Amino acid sequence: MEAIGVGLGGVSLLFQIFAGCIKGYQLFSEAKGLENDHQFFRVRFKTEQYRLLDWATIAQLTENDETLVINKASKSVLLEVLDQQHRLMLRFGRLDDRFRPLAKPLLYEVQDNDPSKDEVMEDINSLQDRFPHTNALLRKSLDFIHSTSKVPTRLRWAISDKAKIEDILTKLTALNDYLNQLLNNQQLQSLSSQHKRTNYQIMHLNNKVDHLCEIIQACLLTLPQPSTLQHPSTMLLENSNALEHRREADLANLAQFKALISAIDSASLTEDFRARLGLVDSVRQSQPLRLAGKEIELLQDSTPSTSRSSAWYKPSDASWHKVWIEWKSAQPGSAHSKNAKNDLGHRRTLSRFEALVELLREDDAARQFRTMRCLGYYVEKQSAAEPRYGFVFENPDGVDPALKPTSLMELISETRMPSLSVRVKLMRALAEFLEKLHAVNWLHKGLRSQSIIFFQEYSGDVDLTKPYLSGFDYSRPESADYMSESPPAVAAEDLYRHPSVQGGPREDVHGHGFKKYHDIYSLGVVLLEIAYWKPIYSILGFDSAQVVRPREVAGVKTQLLEGGYGGYVRSNLGDIVADIILTCLNGHSAFGIVESSRDKDGEAVAAMKLQARFFEVVVARLQQVLV
Repeated sequence: MEAIGVGLGGVSLLFQIFAGCIKGYQLFSEAKGLENDHQFFRVRFKTEQYRLLDWATIAQLTENDETLVINKASKSVLLEVLDQQHRLMLRFGRLDDRFRPLAKPLLYEVQDNDPSKDEVMEDINSLQDRFPHTNALLRKSLDFIHSTSKVPTRLRWAISDKAKIEDILTKLTALNDYLNQLLNNQQLQSLSSQHKRTNYQIMHLNNKVDHLCEIIQACLLTLPQPSTLQHPSTMLLENSNALEHRREADLANLAQFKALISAIDSASLTEDFRARLGLVDSVRQSQPLRLAGKEIELLQDSTPSTSRSSAWYKPSDASWHKVWIEWKSAQPGSAHSKNAKNDLGHRRTLSRFEALVELLREDDAARQFRTMRCLGYYVEKQSAAEPRYGFVFENPDGVDPALKPTSLMELISETRMPSLSVRVKLMRALAEFLEKLHAVNWLHKGLRSQSIIFFQEYSGDVDLTKPYLSGFDYSRPESADYMSESPPAVAAEDLYRHPSVQGGPREDVHGHGFKKYHDIYSLGVVLLEIAYWKPIYSILGFDSAQVVRPREVAGVKTQLLEGGYGGYVRSNLGDIVADIILTCLNGHSAFGIVESSRDKDGEAVAAMKLQARFFEVVVARLQQVLV
């Protein structure tokens, strides 16, 4: 890599230095030769590269300085910070402070005739495929450097020196931290959103547990405080540091949860694996999944027809306290059938249910996805033929333990229509929930107004902008076909389901089962309910959910798209909300996405594109609605 001087061919000096930084990160992330337990350093170089790309996107850094949206007085500071990054990477491991070759370099260039080059290329492609290729600024920067500068094709580590690698990462991280100070508050909010979407894309492209563990190690790497940086990078502000730490923690949390899902699905979650994921064991992890019957005492509101019941719970080592139970619809007769095939199906269903319970018991699930704290599951034997299975939950912090949740269905059926601004905020929260759930390839499969719950505040009011998700009894990872369980055919619930997944197990024309756009369709139905502030059965003209018949459900999608409901929303909530709802109901084609084959790589790329389009078309536009 050569030092960059004056502007070339109309390309600003600032962009040249920026492009040199991007190329430096690329070379370090691609360099082979690190010991196996140091591979995560390459991932950290890559995440720092994307962090710089995100910043440049918000600052609108291009070949022409005129597009830059930071304060003009800060331009010289920006130039200095980027130049420090570039010089650090230019010298590191190969040159001394005077740019003379080191006697014992840490890195050396891989020549074209090197016999290990093919191995290097294969590994490079593997790592680069784990990060988004859609960033135009990345491609533009690399192309510029390749066409104007003499740079090494590849680098290889001669020595795997952990301390020195941590030292340069410390300095590069601090310099990236400092860049945040050059943005105003609104730009910092945009940067936080940009980081979040980049993290989601990275999650879609990393499906192997080992890769997820590398991301966790890279993001949770504790770096020492920088001590040798030049002005201005020694004067870091707290808000920029906080933004960086939150970004790295968010990516680590997503990777932890996705790896956790995989381990629970494959029954490979051990104490050693939890430690590898950086997860702290909670008291609940040592308790059995199935709660003993003597520990649960149902209250009078529990009847076979209710989906949620209040109860008292007394674990062996604590006193009685209030909980609530969300009942799962059991498959009739499967538990005690004499049919061997049905017995096998029941065992699989029970195994899958226990996996869900184990997942929902994780503090990480409640924290990231606004689910309830699951304590385990309870089986109520209503009859010998058909027991009831239920998740046992406790209320979140700050909520009266005695309060039973209120569903969105109850609120839209029994309360006055709230303001437009409150309804839009609720829509936005639900869209962001689903976006994050899909980022870790988790399908809800039961999204409807009954599965969106709220708790009263101490004042007695319900804050509609703070919903929680429930109804996970049929949810699963998108890739876990062997664990896929179809919900029972209930016409009232099928009103929320895409036609491809109504009425029991079905596959679409591509041979696929439940997909993300089926969840998105359900979201569209819920958003329509919020717009009307009526249950979907009422919007469609039914007197109650109980009178809906299966044959009347099949044409609901067509009716919603062609029955003039979008016109009502357009008149009362505006064009943006109407377009969002219709896009969700239309499905993947409305997002400009063509369904991929069953090829795993193709599916990952298609999923990443759908994730990006869902943000652009739904989440971002809801964020832009001004009321």
